[in-house]
Amino acid sequence: MAILKKLRRSSKDAISELQPGSRPDSLATQPSILAATDASRPTFFDLPAEIRNAIYELCTTGTTLSLPASKKERNKLPPEVSGLLVASRQCRKEYLPLLYSTAPVIVEVRDFDFTNIMRVVSSLYSRELKALRENPHLCIRLRTRNCTTDNLNALRRWLANRADSLDRLPWRYEVAVPASNGVIARCRLNMREMEYYAARLARLQVRLEDTLQWELESIIAAFDGKAAAIAKESLDGHATGVDFNSPSAARGLAGGGIH
Repeated sequence: MAILKKLRRSSKDAISELQPGSRPDSLATQPSILAATDASRPTFFDLPAEIRNAIYELCTTGTTLSLPASKKERNKLPPEVSGLLVASRQCRKEYLPLLYSTAPVIVEVRDFDFTNIMRVVSSLYSRELKALRENPHLCIRLRTRNCTTDNLNALRRWLANRADSLDRLPWRYEVAVPASNGVIARCRLNMREMEYYAARLARLQVRLEDTLQWELESIIAAFDGKAAAIAKESLDGHATGVDFNSPSAARGLAGGGIH
């Protein structure tokens, strides 16, 4: 309890001494400006910067940042905020860049609707974007149930945004398959469907300007990669006597216009 009281006092000092409107800047690189005037009252910020950074790194380990497919879904979920981000302004200033530059970030996107991610990225400050550019673990997880003209138009808006944007965030793509315990159910979104999406996207690609094609190539590669993985899983299923061509195996395909 004594330690918690000291940390609370440190947080109050941090809020009172920092300028209003200050933003996350960098990791701890110098002695704290919040050093206690009384040597008998040491605080977390009296620790050397190297030790504080080591603590921040330990807290970041195992942390994953996520963004739901829409703002509406986000409002349904209870916010999960690291205590370090609300402990004090200086703590947030030192910890946030490390969190953004190292923690895995997973963004859910359904039916090529990238509206939520474009909204969030456009609201970030330059220092936050700088930290994210250094993060090698930025992933957009694609979930597809439809591939209509409206869906493809939404995808085209994302491609245009990526071509025009200066954020240069190193996103990679993966295609998600509905989770299930059974082998047959896991193959509902099977190789035929992945090939269908890849073909639709390839037809879209030939109609796009050159500036929009490079991002689409990464998305097509994600569908091709998932098709290859499902093909291997299908072969393994045949080896165990599972017939993936039976009506029961094909029932429940995710859509995409396959009939």
